[in-house]
Amino acid sequence: MGLLSREPSVSINEFCQKFYDSQIFNPIIGGTDVGLVFWQHAYNSVAEADERFKKIDFSKFQEEANALRMELFALAWMQRFKEEQYTLPQSFFTISYLQETNRAQIWDIMGDYNQEVAKSATMRDTGEKFAGPLGRARIAQIHSLKVNTFQRWSKAYVGNKDNMTAEDEARAICIARVANRIGANINRGDCVGIKILSGRLAERVGCDFLMNSEAFFRLAGITSGLYEGAKEAIKNVNIKI
Repeated sequence: MGLLSREPSVSINEFCQKFYDSQIFNPIIGGTDVGLVFWQHAYNSVAEADERFKKIDFSKFQEEANALRMELFALAWMQRFKEEQYTLPQSFFTISYLQETNRAQIWDIMGDYNQEVAKSATMRDTGEKFAGPLGRARIAQIHSLKVNTFQRWSKAYVGNKDNMTAEDEARAICIARVANRIGANINRGDCVGIKILSGRLAERVGCDFLMNSEAFFRLAGITSGLYEGAKEAIKNVNIKI
């Protein structure tokens, strides 16, 4: 992934398309589907720690993990570039890319993980919400920032809310997802963001049992690795607007 960071100046669409094509959905190297190999290894690692995980459908696991990876990439992108002229076009491009490549279900799944990212902004590493007067004030501040940001961006990028087209509605969803990432608590591998995203991944693939601590640790390690890999891929990229 680091090779992508050393490319000359590229547009947001160019970089994202190349990353999605070469790193997530079609990572073929020397005739080998390295993406499939990676996910098989990840799946086997978790199952090795908890044999009950073997009953989980591998294809479902791979699809969910790819959707989670897309959301983590979007979060890393936002934390790297911050300004709306970078973050909103990235979100707009992503929904178009997934629809045009017949992967609209990935976009829908990403939305669920996006909600977990949003929750992390008001939670301590213990998984508890901020409490007390200062905690409640912080929650209110974050909520207000997200709402105000969404409203401001919507006025600039979405048509008349009383007569919205399908494109307007899609853009509004994109804007909401970017706003949801504000304040996300996901800066360390053991933080609450990694934990709740890993837990949601387990739930969505059908884990109707409580994974043992080693299996969950390995699943969380996979989640953290996806986020760190996304940060590494974009840390030196030169984006032209």
